[in-house]
Amino acid sequence: MKRLSPVMGRLVLALVMTGAVAGALAVPARADDRDRYERDRYDRERYERDRAAREWREHHRRPVHVVRPPPAYVYAPPAVVYAPPPPPSGINLIFPFTIR
Repeated sequence: MKRLSPVMGRLVLALVMTGAVAGALAVPARADDRDRYERDRYDRERYERDRAAREWREHHRRPVHVVRPPPAYVYAPPAVVYAPPPPPSGINLIFPFTIR
């Protein structure tokens, strides 16, 4: 048997590795086709069922009569008056400087 040159061996190895990576990435890309169709069909059916149930509830809903009592009249609250702030605590030292 003839031995391949090192350059040719590396080229073959690169092609094999590229094919393996491409094959591994291509399989998951097509894995969900059937399931997606079933899931979309199920979602459409569920939406239709929910819409039909909502329409039925709206159509067969009992009328609601709300009787509210008249408003009660009360006095207005007194005006809010806040206490004045307390004087500042501590000692104030004042030194008159005359600068001419």
